[in-house]
Amino acid sequence: MYPIRYCLLLLCWLLPIGALSADEAKPPLRFMTADVWPWGYIDEYGQPAGLLSRLANRLSELSDLPLDNRVLPHQRLVHELRLHRADFAVLFENPTLDSFASSLGVVIQADILLVTRPSNSLKLNLEGLSGRKVAYIRGTYYGESFTADQHIIKVPVHNLDQAVEMLLMGRIDALISSDLVLHHTLEALGMTTGQFRIAVHAPGHPGHLYMSDQPSYPEQAQAMQSALEELRLSGELQEIFWQQPQPLPD
Repeated sequence: MYPIRYCLLLLCWLLPIGALSADEAKPPLRFMTADVWPWGYIDEYGQPAGLLSRLANRLSELSDLPLDNRVLPHQRLVHELRLHRADFAVLFENPTLDSFASSLGVVIQADILLVTRPSNSLKLNLEGLSGRKVAYIRGTYYGESFTADQHIIKVPVHNLDQAVEMLLMGRIDALISSDLVLHHTLEALGMTTGQFRIAVHAPGHPGHLYMSDQPSYPEQAQAMQSALEELRLSGELQEIFWQQPQPLPD
């Protein structure tokens, strides 16, 4: 027989190991966030940050599942989802996604806006901007009419603050943006919508929580839907996107 003190010591060693094994047994949420401010970016500590990273963290907490969140360029994110190398992402509704992903619910509905300087008398629609330079965030889907238009000169940018600067300098004629990204960008720049001419290009464009059609853990779908609905009913979903200001990246 071993002395009691050795038995107690062995028990102390085994308990944490058992607890750790139980936690590790929970499959992680294989999430991806587009590297587009304010949706997602890597902060000064090397950690995922931004609006969708906050959402991913809350979905993880409410579903009681560990989170594996990767911040990737938009086009690579879609490529990874198509190849089933990740399971979840929040993206604006896009017909091309339907062949390899399905929606677990609408996360946000955003108005797509066309924006120009007050002094610019151009009509703020695609016809009025024919032959003009219009900046857009690379990889973002703004609806089929913008995607198919061959008459405007599309100028890709990484973040909207770059487009706002180009607009004020007269290097472009207009920009296209969701109302949410415009809101956070102007707030971070200390500006207001009253300093621009703005027209709605497409109202209520939905952004969905998408899941790969070949998920690693199909049972996670219900947990994610329940967590998303809880955030919606509590009002926290609205707060995450509209009431939490984002610092501009360095």
